[in-house]
Amino acid sequence: MSTPFWSNDPTIIFNKDNIFDLWPCQQMSFEAKLNSISRLVILLSILGFLFTRNWNLIIIGLITLAIIFTIYKLRKDKIVSSLVKKEGFSNNDSLNKSTTTFNPVTLETVLRKDFYPTTKKNPFGNVLLTDIMDTPDRKSAAPSFNPDVYDEIDSSVKKQTQMLNPGIINTNKQLYGDLKDNYDLDNSMMNFYSTANTRVCNDQGAYGQYLYGSMYSGKESTPEGAMMRVKDNYRYILI
Repeated sequence: MSTPFWSNDPTIIFNKDNIFDLWPCQQMSFEAKLNSISRLVILLSILGFLFTRNWNLIIIGLITLAIIFTIYKLRKDKIVSSLVKKEGFSNNDSLNKSTTTFNPVTLETVLRKDFYPTTKKNPFGNVLLTDIMDTPDRKSAAPSFNPDVYDEIDSSVKKQTQMLNPGIINTNKQLYGDLKDNYDLDNSMMNFYSTANTRVCNDQGAYGQYLYGSMYSGKESTPEGAMMRVKDNYRYILI
């Protein structure tokens, strides 16, 4: 996850892992560079005031922080607008006018009833080691390619962030407060996915039905069964 800007998480300024980053480096992200400059401005303003007792230094420091915040917001708005323009998002009302017949059974009902629930401890519904003993008959995870399931996974990941970071108040607002933050979240989640099998035991019955369910058997006393008995049998092939 990228370093948040101090307007989203003010504690990042005094974080013990970053408190000595007083000068921007090339390998830093844009947010980390602004945090370093802001940290240096705060330090110089406090030291200048302690030595001179001049309140103008504090005012200049606050104005400088306001300018840094403005630079951050302008850059973020530019990135967001370019992303929206690049993706070509638009509302097509003609596609919303549908004459299809709706099924009274909602997708949400099917997802809740027939699939393993998506939780903040296991957003993708993959099989955990504890499931082998605790829930050996657990259901399959919901298909993550479905838009509704995708949104639920995204929400569960945000809840997991709050669970793992109890010291941050309202991570949804602090870390995922705008479109750019959610875009970064989507990029960071590209390496994670639901595995091919999300049950403790493979559904061998369904796989066998898929392969041989409609295949006639040579044991049947039917014309189709007779054909299966001689099909691909070299004794019945005339050369």
